[in-house]
Amino acid sequence: MVKLKLKKKNSPKENVASEKGKLKINFPGAVTQLEAVLHKFFVKKILYDTMFRGRGLEFESYRTFESFDDANIIDWKASLRSNNILARRYIQERDLGIYFIVDVSNSMLFGSGNKLKAEHAAEVVGALSHLISTAGDKVGLVMFNEDVVKILRPSSSKNQIHLFMKFLSDPSLYGGGFDLDKAIKHVLTVVKKSYTIFFIVSDFIKVKKSSEKSLSLIGSRFETVAIMVRDPMDEKLPDIKYQFALQDPYSHRQMVMDPSVASEGYEKLVARQKELLKDVFNRSQIDMLELMTDKPFAYTTATFLKSRSAKGGRL
Repeated sequence: MVKLKLKKKNSPKENVASEKGKLKINFPGAVTQLEAVLHKFFVKKILYDTMFRGRGLEFESYRTFESFDDANIIDWKASLRSNNILARRYIQERDLGIYFIVDVSNSMLFGSGNKLKAEHAAEVVGALSHLISTAGDKVGLVMFNEDVVKILRPSSSKNQIHLFMKFLSDPSLYGGGFDLDKAIKHVLTVVKKSYTIFFIVSDFIKVKKSSEKSLSLIGSRFETVAIMVRDPMDEKLPDIKYQFALQDPYSHRQMVMDPSVASEGYEKLVARQKELLKDVFNRSQIDMLELMTDKPFAYTTATFLKSRSAKGGRL
């Protein structure tokens, strides 16, 4: 799939870097935004616990349901038998490790509006990693293109979130090709502990059916969530009356496109690719959260987490 050159026709280095040579990422704002929305979804800790119940928690016993509890943890069959409202009690894995596997390839260095996909993705990862870290669990980071360019082992140290922000803001770590299979293979050789959760963050534009084997390996062994970050022009061509040049972010091949002629075919191609993705993720036991760079991520993310909590794990 071809992609437009980076916004304002600047070079990649000019476009992704601010005056200080960093990506334009508002980590404090992203953290505040997610915290504020999660607060509206009742108790954050309950939402966090139930989100990871699939493999992160083990059932232990029942207890009496309290007024502040989430109704989703009620076991109605057991309650009927005991003539009392009972909630399921879980044993928390105390050494839970959570990895963010983040795509930093050329395709993520695209933005038709005010924010690149890479910038939006970094803010999402920053906010979620902060949430996880403050809950007492360890967070780790893997940044990949056609290779693994940075790996930060899970840690709960106070410096870990600072390192997240440092690496995700470093434009020198961005660019290059795309090889999700290689990244997953590398991660699976490094991570052996069963109580590990993965967030894979990418636009997934280059993912093909052949990646199902790798995705199935990680999805069947670990609780895994895919976060798809897309730009509006990844979904639909602009409604303009003139032609424009496009450039493939990986091969750098260029072509001229007329939206009035190509829009319908483009949208059908996008729809087919997204259906393939959903099918592959579903068979790989991986839930997918869809985010757009022109929309705030917090409410969509919180709604997704709430849906997972209602299901006690996978959607």
